[in-house]
Amino acid sequence: METAFESRWLEADKHGGEEEDRSAWIPAAYGADGRFRVKKVLAGAGQGYTLLAQDSWSGGDVVVKGMWWPAEVLANPRYVQDELAKQHQQRDSGLRAARQASQLTQQCPVVVSLESQPSPTLLAAGFADAPQEQFLVQQFIGNRDQAASTLKDEIERRAQLAEYFAVSELLDLAEQLCNTLAALHTPRHVLGSRATSWIHADVKPENVLVLGPPWRYVLIDYDAAVPMGARIRTTTAAYAPPSPPASRTPLGGRSSAEMAVASEGFDIYMLGATLADAAGLRRPTPEQYQDLYSENIDTHGRVKRQIAALGYGPILTSVIASCLAAPKMRLRSVDLVRIDLARARSATAVLDVLGTLGTPDTT
Repeated sequence: METAFESRWLEADKHGGEEEDRSAWIPAAYGADGRFRVKKVLAGAGQGYTLLAQDSWSGGDVVVKGMWWPAEVLANPRYVQDELAKQHQQRDSGLRAARQASQLTQQCPVVVSLESQPSPTLLAAGFADAPQEQFLVQQFIGNRDQAASTLKDEIERRAQLAEYFAVSELLDLAEQLCNTLAALHTPRHVLGSRATSWIHADVKPENVLVLGPPWRYVLIDYDAAVPMGARIRTTTAAYAPPSPPASRTPLGGRSSAEMAVASEGFDIYMLGATLADAAGLRRPTPEQYQDLYSENIDTHGRVKRQIAALGYGPILTSVIASCLAAPKMRLRSVDLVRIDLARARSATAVLDVLGTLGTPDTT
């Protein structure tokens, strides 16, 4: 018999000393009637946590997503309403971006429900009359209690076996991610509102589910998404455009200048960082990222040649390097990336055909 989940405090995972302490109280169930019964914690990184739960109405599994609470807010009631407003705004942006992506590509987990209930975290922290907090309930993609593998899992598995992606596999990954990003970046009217295009702002291997075979790559976690032109408030620094070394914090953190105004280029950079991770089965070093970002052609070219040594061909190598370049040297739209990927696909097909012809018989 499965052991019932016990309510408890959950601490956010940290990926650097500069991050503040964040936590949340995880109850045994969510929803006004306890409809969604928690089974286990799936993830605790980023700006929120992800739980596996059972829908008592259908008996099926779902994912429940909530936001972290900074320790500073929990210690001072004056900050609560501002924090809730930020959470609701971010949740609304993420939902609208996910809706746009799913309408055009069907490559996004289905939203089951948006639950609103007195904040479990604030109640556990001793706040009287805790205000309402929102929790997103989405389709669970996986097998039984095991969530689908992520691209990060697949890269780690391949790295242990030294099993590199084939050119066609890396192209599949790039093309499918581009299709989802193109859907986000294309302005669309929703329920009579003005046309809006979105920036995902957190493209990384952990946010790509791997399904199949045949292999499908699903971009998830739209919680950091913002409208084009808005300020990006949340991202993963390791995959985001770098800032000059002089602007980094004493603890080594960095806040990219490109976060000030969300543009396609931000997602394109993170796409390139994700592809570079997959191509080499490991992340490039911070120094390599900084050199690729350099506007000095020789400095940029030195690392580009290191990528070329992986053997993915000149066009795909240029795509990855161009995505990781400084803004003025970077491919400016996902459509331009897709054009170059189509060229790489065509060149690969020609080489495959030539390889099957073999050496002519001259006897």
